[in-house]
Amino acid sequence: MSAANTSGKRKRGPRGNAERVRGLLVMLPWLAGRGTVSVAEMARQFRMTEEALIADLELASMCGVPPYSPAELTDLWVEDGVIHVGHMHLFDRRLDMSASEAFGLALLAAAARDLPGFRASRALKSALAKIAKVMGDSVVAVDVETPEHLSAITASAESGERLRIEYWTPGRNEVTERTITVRAVFADRGHWYVTAEDGLREAVRHFRVDRIRSVEGTGQHVPVAPESPSVPDWFADAEGRTRVTLEVGPEAAWIVETYPCEVIEERADGTVVARVVATSEHWLGRLLLRGRGGVRVTDPAEMTDLDVRTARQVLERYRTTPGS
Repeated sequence: MSAANTSGKRKRGPRGNAERVRGLLVMLPWLAGRGTVSVAEMARQFRMTEEALIADLELASMCGVPPYSPAELTDLWVEDGVIHVGHMHLFDRRLDMSASEAFGLALLAAAARDLPGFRASRALKSALAKIAKVMGDSVVAVDVETPEHLSAITASAESGERLRIEYWTPGRNEVTERTITVRAVFADRGHWYVTAEDGLREAVRHFRVDRIRSVEGTGQHVPVAPESPSVPDWFADAEGRTRVTLEVGPEAAWIVETYPCEVIEERADGTVVARVVATSEHWLGRLLLRGRGGVRVTDPAEMTDLDVRTARQVLERYRTTPGS
């Protein structure tokens, strides 16, 4: 049986997280029973590419049981083309759920119902029915961001149809028309993103789905690339990017939680030193103003006074506006 596709036929388009997890629940017990197996043999067994198999095993290596310390994570590694397995706590005992574990499953299932392409398996439906008997039917309600054009974008990833979109770029506050070939759709930090070949820039770019203003099919189709969704190295493809070091106080912690960044230092007083990529001074200046004094630039030197300069520009605009 294929872990990637239990029907025996390869599904077109990127594999979703639900499909990857279902596959791992089949593969890990098989792997635990063998201890050591070559990557090539396991890829053949489950009818996957070696690249996709290794990506799924990397995902599994970050999973474990409470308290999720290194000793409780899935113990497996790949060396010289061979997969080695240590002790797997996941399969030590029958899964008798605690109340918090049952609530967590109900929470994830409620969130998953709004994800594009999600289909609950018979086993999941059975588990949720049993939880409902014990905890009640209305265990939890989850509001998951579902941008207007998410379904059309996801369908394009599966069909290979190129799309014509209008996309708003906040750094320049402009809307441009682009023709894109969708390769992957994924979620990160509460937002949905698209990895696509951008006809305007002739490069692979990342777009936030909620910034897409319109979507129109072109009728042109390309072969679907078997690319697994993954969180990219943010802004690696951004034009005019500048790496900026910020000192963020506790009152502006939402900046670190909301925007992709590299945390350099976490101090005892709650202050965080982080590095972000600014695609324009306009965007960064507005971010500093929204921080209301709780964030400042420490590097590069020419941007350390950007908050003051931006505030002066805003005040000057109000002074020169008729009727102000």
